[in-house]
Amino acid sequence: MKFLVGFFSLEWMRVFDFLAPLAIRLFLAPIFWVSGVKLLGLFSSTDFVIWNPLTWVNAEAFQQSVTAMSSSAVAGLGGETLVILLGSIAIAGAILLVLGFAVRWVVLALMFMVVVQGLFAMGDTNIVDGTMTLLMGHGYTDVTNNQAEAYVLYFILLLSLFFMGAGRWFSLDWYIYRSFMKRIDNKAAAKHDPFEIDATDEPGISKV
Repeated sequence: MKFLVGFFSLEWMRVFDFLAPLAIRLFLAPIFWVSGVKLLGLFSSTDFVIWNPLTWVNAEAFQQSVTAMSSSAVAGLGGETLVILLGSIAIAGAILLVLGFAVRWVVLALMFMVVVQGLFAMGDTNIVDGTMTLLMGHGYTDVTNNQAEAYVLYFILLLSLFFMGAGRWFSLDWYIYRSFMKRIDNKAAAKHDPFEIDATDEPGISKV
């Protein structure tokens, strides 16, 4: 019986449970970095010099982002404010995802950004029509066919990362958690590792 429980729960595979959140973090980080850099018009100026911060911002590219955002359905906050907010969230989020620091809080901010960008990508299409197109178009979805579909994918990955956390071994969150547990010397809390992905455990069922 114990063999069957261990076989179906794949208990021995849990040592590798850090791979899923690590892969999601490293997949999303460059996507948000590029998105934030493009929104803010960073590092694209023809006279860009790394040691001169005055050349880091391409004013023309930034203004194009502001103009595009101002004409969208989510421009209530103001185009310039929205571009700076979303660009800053994307760049800071990308860096923190790589470091694995405050990942769950970062994910909340990034989900907000993804929702706003998704609404922007839908343009004049309302949410109901956009959802129907996403689900019913040709009987399947194609992320190369509609940019809004890519944002749905990013949101799902961020949602998964929110519940999984940054993962063990390769995140600052995990080391900070371990440090706090050692300092408060809470043995009961130390037995619970919030970075362990363990969806098979149920109350009253002991681990193999």
